[in-house]
Amino acid sequence: MRREEDILDEDSPEIEGLEGAVFEGARLAYIKAIGLDEARSMGLVIPSEIKLPENVKLYALHAADGRTLGITDNWASAYGAAVQNNFVPLSVH
Repeated sequence: MRREEDILDEDSPEIEGLEGAVFEGARLAYIKAIGLDEARSMGLVIPSEIKLPENVKLYALHAADGRTLGITDNWASAYGAAVQNNFVPLSVH
């Protein structure tokens, strides 16, 4: 499971050149609640020593172009990571 500080790294190539949708000068990012199967399909690898229930709710942070920026176990972490990296976070339902 990624921690908030692991979600986005300002020096990573994914963030460095990321423009994304801009609304009134702000870069937008989207927070979406997802299940464990969807997280795995996005590439999340959970260490074998961590056991999560199949019905766990996770949160994916996506750039406006759909790229997954990170996955975390709570909405506040996704929101905080977006704000810290100069994105305006929006929830997707």
